[in-house]
Amino acid sequence: SFAEYVSTHVTARYTRWSDAWTSFNTVEKTWAYRQDQLSSTHPIAADIPDVQAVEVNFDGITYAKGASVLKQLAAYVGIEQFLRAMQVYFRRYEYGNTTLADLLGVLSEESGRDLSRWSQLWLETAGVNALHPEFTLDESGRYASFAIVQSPAEPGGGPLRDHRLAVGLYRSDGTKLVRTERVELDVSGARTEVPELVGVAQPELLLVNDEDLTYAKVRLDERSLATVIARLGDIDDPLPRTLCWGAAWDMTRDAEMSATDFVQLVLRNIGQETDAWGISRIPAYAASAVHNFSAPEHREALELEWERGLRRLIDEAAPGSDSQLTFVRSYASAAHTTAALGDLVGLLDGSLVIDGLAVDQDLRWVLVTGLARAGRYGEAEIAAESERDNTITGHENAAAARAAQPLAEAKATAWDAAVLSSNTPNETQRSIVLAFAQHGQDEVLAPYLDKYLEAAEDMWERLGTHKASVALEYIFPKPLASQALLDRVDSWLESSSANPAAKRYVREGRADVARFLAGQARDAQQ
Repeated sequence: SFAEYVSTHVTARYTRWSDAWTSFNTVEKTWAYRQDQLSSTHPIAADIPDVQAVEVNFDGITYAKGASVLKQLAAYVGIEQFLRAMQVYFRRYEYGNTTLADLLGVLSEESGRDLSRWSQLWLETAGVNALHPEFTLDESGRYASFAIVQSPAEPGGGPLRDHRLAVGLYRSDGTKLVRTERVELDVSGARTEVPELVGVAQPELLLVNDEDLTYAKVRLDERSLATVIARLGDIDDPLPRTLCWGAAWDMTRDAEMSATDFVQLVLRNIGQETDAWGISRIPAYAASAVHNFSAPEHREALELEWERGLRRLIDEAAPGSDSQLTFVRSYASAAHTTAALGDLVGLLDGSLVIDGLAVDQDLRWVLVTGLARAGRYGEAEIAAESERDNTITGHENAAAARAAQPLAEAKATAWDAAVLSSNTPNETQRSIVLAFAQHGQDEVLAPYLDKYLEAAEDMWERLGTHKASVALEYIFPKPLASQALLDRVDSWLESSSANPAAKRYVREGRADVARFLAGQARDAQQ
């Protein structure tokens, strides 16, 4: 946790890459928030009774949440006091071993804050808090009252914590949204009044946890959410943009924002995004919204809107840019109409040229896999591409393309290689399981729920920790999301004698499916 935090702090403060915390939020904190809402979550300072516990706890809690909480600690005691305390700590205990109490003792000395309660709430308990603004407006549109309300993000999701955070108010300045006011304060308990904002005019965008000082899920008020959907790209600073992206995705995962609204948010604003990690990750969230969180009755229309929107984004992207490449890769995964699949073939055979786009071998495999997933390419085309790229990586990509096909024989072969055989190389196995459970292939995936649960009974012992972890996490047939699936998994969890580590991954897959169903119900209200 400490190395993860310090590496990002040093990068942001002492190198030219000033947006390190933006990327940290996009990648690490998204990972942490998801992990912390699963039944397998645990405190940062976890008990490790055996080697098995070590193997499964190198996760989003140990790394990403730990680093996020250290950033909050630095904000809580003051960043300069934190750095000064670290200097004292390392000098005092050099060449020796320490305990958590040693670290917190030095921090308390240098900051004047008693950290015993802080440690108990943040390091010794699991779960994430949710923060949202609660306010009233007077007749002129100014805040008559303002408070920050805190709650567990999940039922039974841990205690309410003390947070040091900032609230940012963003208003129009020409065509841009800029921060015009900022209030920094301590939030504690279920409700914290913010008298500094009483009498202040309501902005277009209100952002709780501005600057991303604390570790908490943030909710946007109705006006702010409308602003984000319409104008997120008008915020010049990438960190508040990233916080808004994250808040919107959290709300989608928690069935508080419809999948349709999230996809429209992405299509309207991703073209203006400049953060490299945001450009690469956010379209994947939108694809999940399309295929997993959308109501079945809306899905066909939303899939078409997503495909067409990506094609438009490709045309509008700067030639040779990261955005252009990401949009093409996303388009390959979304392509399902005759026109879109024809574009993929054209990019491969050279009949379609997009200015600035280099169709290298990596991209070729993305295109081939997209065509294989849609049933447009089969064994002949995959084998030909594998011969063209006769490398280990090429063979791994070919295995993924074969696994992606909507054919019962292809799924059976892929299953044998990834789940039943212990001889498949690690990276080949990983390529297969990541490509196996494709959206829109319910008929050929249907037998694999029971096959998955049967294999989970002894997979940990049969394949070993690494391969079993990869297979159990990624080959769970999540596209088959239904109440019947949840019931079947619940019955298995209750009766199975499988290794507890294996059951952890099954529970996590079940949790994702439960979220999908809640999101689908929310999207049905559109």
